[in-house]
Amino acid sequence: MSRDIVHQGVQQTGNQDMPGGIAGQILRIDLGSGRIWTETLTPREWRIYLGGAGLGAKILYEEVPPDSNWDDPENRLVLATGPLAGLPVWGTGGLTVVTRGALTNGATSTQANGFFGACLKYSGYDAIVLQGISPKWVYLYIRDDQVELRDAAHLLGRDTWETQQSLEQELGYRGHQLSVYTSGIAGENLVRFSAIHGDYGHVASKNGCGAVMGVKKLKAVAIVRGSRALHARDPNGLMKAAEVISHDLETNPTTRGLYQLGTLQGVVNLSKLGALPIKNYTTSVIPAGVDMAQWEGQALRDGFDHRGHQCNACGMHHCHQQVLARGKHKGDIVDEPEYEGWSGAGWAIGCTDPNAVSWLNTQIDRACVDVNEFGWLVGWCMECYEKGYFTREQLGGIDLKWGDAEAANALLQMIIRRQGFGDVLAEGVKRAAEHVGGEAQKCAIYTMKGNTPRGHDHRARWEELLDTCVGSGGSLETGPPVEPTEMGLPARTNPFDHKAVSKNVSTLMGRRHLEDSLGICIFTSRTKISNLCLAINAATGWEFSVEEAQQFGRRVAALLRAFNVRSGIGPELERPSERYGSQPVDGPAAAHDPRKIFDAMVEDYYNALGYDRATGKPLPELLRALGLGQVAKDLWG
Repeated sequence: MSRDIVHQGVQQTGNQDMPGGIAGQILRIDLGSGRIWTETLTPREWRIYLGGAGLGAKILYEEVPPDSNWDDPENRLVLATGPLAGLPVWGTGGLTVVTRGALTNGATSTQANGFFGACLKYSGYDAIVLQGISPKWVYLYIRDDQVELRDAAHLLGRDTWETQQSLEQELGYRGHQLSVYTSGIAGENLVRFSAIHGDYGHVASKNGCGAVMGVKKLKAVAIVRGSRALHARDPNGLMKAAEVISHDLETNPTTRGLYQLGTLQGVVNLSKLGALPIKNYTTSVIPAGVDMAQWEGQALRDGFDHRGHQCNACGMHHCHQQVLARGKHKGDIVDEPEYEGWSGAGWAIGCTDPNAVSWLNTQIDRACVDVNEFGWLVGWCMECYEKGYFTREQLGGIDLKWGDAEAANALLQMIIRRQGFGDVLAEGVKRAAEHVGGEAQKCAIYTMKGNTPRGHDHRARWEELLDTCVGSGGSLETGPPVEPTEMGLPARTNPFDHKAVSKNVSTLMGRRHLEDSLGICIFTSRTKISNLCLAINAATGWEFSVEEAQQFGRRVAALLRAFNVRSGIGPELERPSERYGSQPVDGPAAAHDPRKIFDAMVEDYYNALGYDRATGKPLPELLRALGLGQVAKDLWG
């Protein structure tokens, strides 16, 4: 095995004035030249941008030219964490990826959990910023101040699990001593919806961030759990805040089920609302003969031999690994799917056998593509095959019938290697549908920007329909609050009242960016914003308020939107495809047609946030109020 050590030994220059919880170093790597260096921000800048999504948005806007593309050497791939990462608050191993994504060619912010964020902080860094394109395939190795670009030729063709296993053996580390994130075979072949996967089951999945990693010829990032200490300004206060948050997660009626079972309860709960996507939105009714008792959260957990697979410092009964109980793959160890795995690898393609869904979900993770995009893509192909728009010969001989997990996996393997029709499908739902055209295109689910929804039927969740279409980060920018009244919203609203929907989305805009800037899991941050502020303040020594938290989220959202509109991604693209925005033909939401009120929702949303409806630009007075005066000059002159 050959190695090419491009650089070794990065001198870290700590700053004693840094806020607590922040390592204070950004690791910079030019893959084209092999140059490696560090930089930092001022204490004031750390407070303005925090880390994660906030830091990534700043770098994306300031450094990526408007006329570049996702595959340009000038594009940045930011792998960042935040001030809570590595500290004793539940789920603080978070990784946020910010880049110009391959599906929309616009801003991308997507998060994964596991151990990457903690390992990065213990090595003395808050973020890694990669630019340029390597002349050959490499992987990045970090162990404290030892930073090396190593030859990765021997890792090519290996899936995500195989890559991690190979590097564990090569580097001599096991378990939580080493965090490995890779874009798998899909990233090697620049599949536009390839993801970045690590730590056996954790995925930053949105907007083709794995394709960016692939075009840069970066096979993996491997970080040893470092030896540098982290310091909180108020250790006792931090432990008290951690206790408040964990107690809230365990006891609050809104989050208790999440604490006990993760997202497993979503299947049955959403099916009752008509929000479970079934067979590519062709129906919202559970097929006859399907026993929904086996889909209850506890039944899904108990249906497999399992063990916990928790993330850094986490006490949630959430992430698990399973042993398949029956069938062709009996005895295989797989990841317990999140709700979106049960949806994208299951219901969206008509597969209602939990054993088969669990197996397929892990094949998708190992291939390293977004399970949601895969579900919409394969569900579309299955519908088109059933209706005669696609032939078996066109699909490489695959008899692609509804619910067939083995056939779906065969198509997956074609896609990640760009074989035959898989080369078209590897471009994602929107581009594949436009390539095929005709009646087939009308069946496809996507936004006109090129991204796709998360694993719900948004025709029954108008908040997410609106957010997915108008959001600027490639996915959702809002997040459901545990205490809506804390954010100035009523405790409950009618999900089909378009005025209330617009108000909710505009009020909550940027909440997810806040979470994705702290280095904390989006599930362990499902507590009151005031509780998160307790932890932030104890860690950093600040007096970070709920109002500042809301302001921060809106700042990041405005910065990502400014990046997009400056790059030519305007409001004319903020619309759903014909099927995505259609009226359900049956089920609980059949009486509600989002097409009738979509434009009004967007209008109200723009007005509430202070965005110009004609151009999509945040208005100058809003940008100045958010501390983005230079952005106002850039956009408005």
